[in-house]
Amino acid sequence: MTPRLLIATLALLALTAPARAEPPAYRTAGRCDGLPAITSLKVAPGFCVALAASDLGRPRGVLALDANHLLVTDMGNWNPNRGRLLQLTREPGQPFRVTVLLSGLDRPHGLRQDAQGRLLLAEAHRISRVELSPGQPPRVTPLVTGLPTQGRHPLKSFVVDASGALLVNIGAPSDHCEAMDGAPAGTRDGCPQTGGPQAQAAVWKFSPGAAGDSAPWTGQPLAWGLRNSMGLALHPVSGALWQAENSRDSLPGDTYDKASPPDELNLVEPGRHYGWPHCTGRDVLDTAFGARSCNDFTPPVKLIPAHAAPLGMLFYGPGAPAAWRGALVMAWHGYQPTGHRLMAWRFDARHQPTGEAVPLIDGWQAQAGQHPMGAPVDLAQDGNGRLWITEDRNGSLLLLAPQ
Repeated sequence: MTPRLLIATLALLALTAPARAEPPAYRTAGRCDGLPAITSLKVAPGFCVALAASDLGRPRGVLALDANHLLVTDMGNWNPNRGRLLQLTREPGQPFRVTVLLSGLDRPHGLRQDAQGRLLLAEAHRISRVELSPGQPPRVTPLVTGLPTQGRHPLKSFVVDASGALLVNIGAPSDHCEAMDGAPAGTRDGCPQTGGPQAQAAVWKFSPGAAGDSAPWTGQPLAWGLRNSMGLALHPVSGALWQAENSRDSLPGDTYDKASPPDELNLVEPGRHYGWPHCTGRDVLDTAFGARSCNDFTPPVKLIPAHAAPLGMLFYGPGAPAAWRGALVMAWHGYQPTGHRLMAWRFDARHQPTGEAVPLIDGWQAQAGQHPMGAPVDLAQDGNGRLWITEDRNGSLLLLAPQ
């Protein structure tokens, strides 16, 4: 099988695979913050990890309203309108009770709160405000609609900036600007999938109209050349937007290499182009679409190992152990040895990442009778410094708790 056919076949299987039904094979012993402890994983000193909930379908986004009340998006599978919004509640020391709040959602992923504490939910095609009232069905008000859904990266992650605007991932429809699901292939004149007023492979900024929610929100590209920005986080002091880039899978010439090209950590600034599909990392150049040099694009601040597949991330805020406060915590989702870890990058006084990323959870390769291969997707922090982590392939929610 040729590399091109192999990649296409794997992509098709990923798009058509049903949600995992069986519970994850985590063996637990003892307690971690009142929940069943997982003792077979390597955890950074001062933490324990627990199995908080399982059988959640294919959980993606997570939002901690408080330590005993969480919301989780179950994307269902890669087909539209199979997703759910789940509510997890518990009494202290008791198991979580799972309630379905919404169903029939279109591949839901991102969950955030705005400055007023209102819930925002991202589906593949839109972002909505969801009002939750006791004894009443949730009320859904679409804010941003008509988002593109074709191709390999239909899921939407986003953050809310200080002005209340939404900074949204519009992923590339393809791996390296090949024709895909109606999106045209690139030529020597460039890649039509990124750049221009309808750019994909970009982070967009959407703002409310003068009439607020009663008028359509308006959007425009903020930065280009970002293949799939599933990891987005705003620095709590500088307000800068940081992005974890899932780089292209294949090298120029459509070949696959386990060690290249690297994924990236980018500081996203308005109007900049970050390279996709022309340049990956700092020097992996693809001239097929007219690029001449990686110097023509904004380089990443840090390189992430190839195929680590960074997804959700956050800055570890108040309540975090002192050694980790202010660190950028990232879920590396990939199935290659570089992935299936929870990593953290410490930031210095200039609000820049320093040194190399270090693991908070490691040793997450599958071990029969102990635990499955990790599949961390998103994470949320509660007010007590706990980190809640979704795993889509294992259908589970984990807790990383300071001891």
